[in-house]
Amino acid sequence: MADKLGERVSVVEPVLAEMPWGGRRLREYRFSLPNNVRIGEALVTSDAAGITSGFATGKTLGEVVGGDPDACLGRIARAVVGGRMIFPLLVKLLDATANLSIQVHPDDELAASRDQLGKTEAWHVLVAEPGSWLYAGLRDGVPVEAFLEAAARMDGSSASLLRRISAQPGTTMLLPAGTVHALGAGVMVYEIQQPSDLTFRLDDWGRVDSHGNPREMHREAGAEALRAELRPELIVPVELPSNEGRRHLFAACEKFALERIALPGGGRYPIPQGEGPQVVTLLSGSGQLCDQLLSIGQSGVVWPASSPVTLEVSAPTVALRAWVPDLPDEMRALASTSGVDASALGRLSGPLADIRQALGTLT
Repeated sequence: MADKLGERVSVVEPVLAEMPWGGRRLREYRFSLPNNVRIGEALVTSDAAGITSGFATGKTLGEVVGGDPDACLGRIARAVVGGRMIFPLLVKLLDATANLSIQVHPDDELAASRDQLGKTEAWHVLVAEPGSWLYAGLRDGVPVEAFLEAAARMDGSSASLLRRISAQPGTTMLLPAGTVHALGAGVMVYEIQQPSDLTFRLDDWGRVDSHGNPREMHREAGAEALRAELRPELIVPVELPSNEGRRHLFAACEKFALERIALPGGGRYPIPQGEGPQVVTLLSGSGQLCDQLLSIGQSGVVWPASSPVTLEVSAPTVALRAWVPDLPDEMRALASTSGVDASALGRLSGPLADIRQALGTLT
C-alpha cells in the first residue's frame, strides 16, 4: 500500500444498474445515464467500481483489495467480511420511481449456507415526493403466515400488512437483516450496507415483463430469513463535536457507521484515522481529499495509512462518510471523552443492540 499522501485516496466511478422501478433522477447527482434506460441503482463502492483517479487508477476496488487485503481492510473490516477479499462497504444511490419489491435479506448465519454475507443496511433519504413511504417490518399483530399468504398473490396486497413510515428528506433508518421491507415510489436514498447481493423477493406489486412474466420470487428462502420482531424506526441523529461546521452521526452498528459532515466554504474536516477504508460522498458543494477533486455526487475512498487526510471544501458542502467502526472504542470515546449521551448513541443501532452492548454499563 502506497503511503504517499496524495496516493491514499481513490476517486471511484459507480456501476449503474437498470431496474424496472428506476428512473432518471440520478442525474441530479451528476451521474451520466444512458439514454432511454431506467436506472435504479448507482453502485458506488461495489467490487466492480472502477477507480478513475488517485491511488490505483485503472483498477477496480475489488482488485485493490485482492492485491493486499491486510493493508486495505485492516483487522476489523477483515473480520466483518469473514476474511473475504472484498471491499467491506457497499454504498448505493437508489432512485425509486416505482415501488421496490417487498423483500427480505438473510443474516450472516443464513447467508453462510450460500457462501455469502448477510445484508444489514441503512437508508438515508435524499429526496421524497409528497405522500411517499418507507415500508419496514410487519404491523403489530400481523401473523407471519398471513403476510406470506398475501405475498404469494404477488399483487402488492401484502404491503397493507407492513408498517408505513412517511418518507422525509434527511431522515435515516437502519434495517437489520431479516427485516421485511420495501422502498416506496418517489424516494431517492443513499444506502449503506454489507457487501452482499442476497435479496429474497416476496411480492413485486404485480409487475411483469414485456412477455407477461413476473420476476423470480423467493418465498421459501424469504420465509426462513424473515424476523417478525424487527420493526425499525427513524433514527434521531446525534450531533458530534466539531471545530468547524456541523457533524451528525446517523447510524452505527458492527457492520458500518454513517456520518454527515456540513462545512462552510473554505472549511476543513480531518478524516478520522482508522484501520479500514472509508467512503466520502459529496451530496452538495465541491472540495478535495488530498489532491483529489470531488464534486456533487462523487465519492472518494480513503485507504488506511499513517498520515492524516483532510476534506477541504471551496463552497458550502455536505458530505456523507461511511466506514466500518471499531464500535467499542469509538462509542466509548464519544460517550466518555466527548460527552455525547450514551443512551442517544445506543439508539443509532436501531433495533440492534450493537452499540448498547459495546458501551455496556455506560448505557
